[in-house]
Amino acid sequence: MKRAMTDRGLTPYLKEVGRGAKGRRDLTYQEARQAADLICDGMCTDAQLGAFLLAERVKGESADELAAFVAALRDRSQRMVPACPEAIDCAGPYDGRSHSFMATVAAGMVLAAAGVPVILHGSATLPPKQGVTVAEVLHELGLAFPADPAGASRVLVETGLVYLDTEVWCPPLARLRRVRQELGMRTLLNTAEKFLNLGGAAHTIAGVFHGAAAAAAASLVSRLGYRRAAVVQGVDGSEDVPVHRDSLLYVIQGDRVEEGRVEPAALGVAAACPRVLWGAKEQAERIRAVLRGEADWEQAMVILNAGLRLWVAGRAEDVREGVALAREALGSGRARERLAHLQAVCAAYRP
Repeated sequence: MKRAMTDRGLTPYLKEVGRGAKGRRDLTYQEARQAADLICDGMCTDAQLGAFLLAERVKGESADELAAFVAALRDRSQRMVPACPEAIDCAGPYDGRSHSFMATVAAGMVLAAAGVPVILHGSATLPPKQGVTVAEVLHELGLAFPADPAGASRVLVETGLVYLDTEVWCPPLARLRRVRQELGMRTLLNTAEKFLNLGGAAHTIAGVFHGAAAAAAASLVSRLGYRRAAVVQGVDGSEDVPVHRDSLLYVIQGDRVEEGRVEPAALGVAAACPRVLWGAKEQAERIRAVLRGEADWEQAMVILNAGLRLWVAGRAEDVREGVALAREALGSGRARERLAHLQAVCAAYRP
């Protein structure tokens, strides 16, 4: 009797994705899910895992393969209790950033002040960029969030913003870290880990480096059950769009995908952005400056990105209205007050 593919570890799947250019093929969703289950449950060797991830990178991951890995990781994750469907999940790169301002953090304060809950998430830095992470910047701002689902949910309800360490909430990702570090390059896990939706948000915004990757990412997101989502060509591959150039945008509603552009000049927020090297301390200093109304191009970037997210989350009719709402929340001081409130609430939850 022919044994099932799962009886032989990852080897059968490696044979399909690791052949030469003419022989290799994408796995079906079912096959990819079986491979993902083996990987998540530690039922393969490090050599098999590394070979599989490299073969997928060379071949190029399909939307079905990525969706299967997202599903496998979601099934092994804790969930925030209760869920917060009205929130927007900001799916930034877990390998961090070094060459761009992290507008997503200040934009989160703006959205929270405007009444839209925000879920940030990440992990310790990873390849390939090994950059500054959201967690490091939040730490510099004096913010440490509870790791348990009930505590995280309470902080989100009380403040409108929470950060989740994905490797705490999804243990398989923590176990896979060593091999990923040794490979030193982007793999399909860099994409899948961003879409675990631990808080049950109905909205998400995610970024890609290159326009060519945006359509594929949008196809993936359309399979993941969000009510409304956006994929952008962000700075450093992040969910933050720049203010010095137009950006490609895909908007996903259910299984419908529409292409568009974000045009800072048309929205009155265009600005030149110097290219500098950012550390966590410098990021936190400029975020505080933005919230005080003392920044220049960084403030424009926060207003644009907050406005875009207000629209994605359904709080604004279009991005222009979202920009106006973001400008008001920032100018009134409510976003600055939100940071102070977060600091007080997080301090109360420290053990």
